[in-house]
Amino acid sequence: MAGYDPNFLPEPVPLPELRPSVAGDVLRRPELREGILADYANYTIAMHATFRTLLYAALNVDQDQFQQTARSDNWRIDSRIGAENQLDNSYYRNNPWDRGHLARRATAGWGATRRQAQRAADETFYFSNAALQHANLNQDEWLALEEWVFNLDLDKGNRFSVFSGPIFGEFMRTVRPPGRPPAFVPSAFFKIIFYMNQRDLLEVRAFLVPQDNVSLKDKNGRRIFDHQTYQVSITEIEELTGLEFPDVLPDRNPMFFNESQQARAELNVHEFPERREVNGPRDIVRDNERPRAIRFADDEVDVFIAAALVNPVGNERQNEWVSIANLTNEEVRLDGWSLVDDRQRTLELKGAIGPGEAVRIQPLSPVSLANSRGGFVQLLDDQSRQIDRVPYTPEQARREGKPIVFAYRELAGEPAPIPSPGQSAGAP
Repeated sequence: MAGYDPNFLPEPVPLPELRPSVAGDVLRRPELREGILADYANYTIAMHATFRTLLYAALNVDQDQFQQTARSDNWRIDSRIGAENQLDNSYYRNNPWDRGHLARRATAGWGATRRQAQRAADETFYFSNAALQHANLNQDEWLALEEWVFNLDLDKGNRFSVFSGPIFGEFMRTVRPPGRPPAFVPSAFFKIIFYMNQRDLLEVRAFLVPQDNVSLKDKNGRRIFDHQTYQVSITEIEELTGLEFPDVLPDRNPMFFNESQQARAELNVHEFPERREVNGPRDIVRDNERPRAIRFADDEVDVFIAAALVNPVGNERQNEWVSIANLTNEEVRLDGWSLVDDRQRTLELKGAIGPGEAVRIQPLSPVSLANSRGGFVQLLDDQSRQIDRVPYTPEQARREGKPIVFAYRELAGEPAPIPSPGQSAGAP
């Protein structure tokens, strides 16, 4: 089995190494290459002995050799790793947890012939390549990221490589099948994509997709509670996983981990390590193409985007609206605040919201809410700090005439108020 090829790209990228914090936890067996590596067609993994889940999957992708393959769903135990070291189907049965591929079938399913591609696709159906992913994550945010990777159009020569893996936090959920030892659920997942760009330079993008509220322990918690996808630095992934990636990857990744006065001054980056919310490819930061940087005040100001009518009946431009709720005990002035859509179109606001009240912003022009592809709405204060940001899916956007409710009252657990007609306020 070929496995991951570190020389697949013109610039070599070796497999990650293990820091002392996890080196003792890696599964070691004589049947494995170098005692720790399991090779499959087009990808390689290393396993965590305690969690019985892979530490990472390293995948090479040749887009010119993609073939149409059938989905087998024939999940198997890898005998080289041992049944006792893998989570079999009993951990995924009768619960909301999916067998989340870390080396994705469609992306791994390539080869010089259709037979080779089918074999490569089939070899992703080993339990050693699966992790406990909630269905709502596996089939939504993680799938969206996987689709972007599959359709990557930034790579010269139509070749790229991917490192993916789970992140285990301090406070983890468990799955306990009858008669089986419990398994820990990953708190998040990472994905690192690297390729040669049109200038023959290695480019790197890294992402973190949370799955657990372990992130609530710090001030970023509320921002990533809803399983948002984030573009992050390689160093942050290293700190969270105990993996050590080759230096070329953090060197070519555009995100900042450590404090940088130059980044503060020139790029308006105010938080380190830097994280960027990603709802789609247009949000991904590239070298020299950095979108407007945003400082965050989500955890300081209890004002929320409560709801939106994305797909109204009748005139789109006149009938779209966004509801903003004030859950503080004081009046909040909206002068200088703004709503921003996923195309960076901006609507300046004015007026005020009383304590415990909500206002409807209508009409929204020049802001426009997408009906077919999904998107997001962002609320900024008069210092251009992010107060709230809410994504919506294509499925939600296609429901004509039905508002999407985002925010809930923290104490009563009831939907935040949506102003009735005639209560519209805030827009010029």
